[in-house]
Amino acid sequence: MCPSCETADVRGKALGRHATQVRQPKVDVTSAFAYVTDERGFELTRHSALSVALSQPQPCHIYIYCYQFTPAGRESLAAVFDQYGTELRFSRIGDPDLERHQTCGHVTTPTLLKLSVAKELIGRYDRVVYLDSDMLVFDDLKVDHISFGSSPVAAVVDLDLSDTGALRRSQWVAGRDDDATTLGYFNAGLLIFASENWTDDCLDTYARALDQHDQGCDYKINCTSIDQCALNKTFEGSWLQLPASFNMQAGAKFEADWQSAAVRHYCGVRKFIPIAPFRNDSRDIRRLNAIRRILGLSTTRFSFMFEAFFRVNAMRKRRGSGAMRRLLAALG
Repeated sequence: MCPSCETADVRGKALGRHATQVRQPKVDVTSAFAYVTDERGFELTRHSALSVALSQPQPCHIYIYCYQFTPAGRESLAAVFDQYGTELRFSRIGDPDLERHQTCGHVTTPTLLKLSVAKELIGRYDRVVYLDSDMLVFDDLKVDHISFGSSPVAAVVDLDLSDTGALRRSQWVAGRDDDATTLGYFNAGLLIFASENWTDDCLDTYARALDQHDQGCDYKINCTSIDQCALNKTFEGSWLQLPASFNMQAGAKFEADWQSAAVRHYCGVRKFIPIAPFRNDSRDIRRLNAIRRILGLSTTRFSFMFEAFFRVNAMRKRRGSGAMRRLLAALG
């Protein structure tokens, strides 16, 4: 273990809401990026984390919080990141009070621990950026330039326009209602926390929101996104809306905005790996090839063929995507 940066926290100490901790002194770097994952999601996480390391200014600090496992080869992976001006650190994390809530489908138990991750880093950094593992980052997010005002967290509006989504209001989707309140629900895949606006009761408020969600969801029909809805309740009316480019969700994959987005979010069952025709375009493949070369993994040839397949899929989907285009236009 590196004595100066504790690159791998191999002590296996589970950190939770009620853990007694010694607060670390604030570091010179003003922003940190953080993930939480179980063993199944670790391969996706290390790809995503490298996309952060390749796109953000140096020095960069990235934390991977591990739920019920300790990744093999973490010291050698940290050494790879160090070559790109990034400190990569690992820690175990858990909170039984939060973990007891049932999750569904591709939403797994670690997703319930997003605020626990934020709490571990708040105070050490001015800005803490939480990312889901299914995100590819292409551009500098310039996190230090975001003006939060009094908001404790910044996020992007959820782009789910399905019948069960938070923006399911048929009048708005059909273009007959421009009520701005339809944009009042955020996607929790990328959350940027402002340390100066964080309060100690945020995590307790979130825990109560999870309990309330067990009784029913105020946002969705047949809801499966327990963590996201509870986070929206926790920060209701107090979050800062970011441009959609910070978290361009896969529902907009065939829109022009996807091509230039700083962050692509492969929310849903299908992720950015394994690479597949009709799903990944040449921009994805260039990014993933750079990452996989660094990791010593095989790369993908003939990216132009994937681009052609992707464009065919985009043309096929365009006719039914008017509501998504309206939503993206409303977001600016």
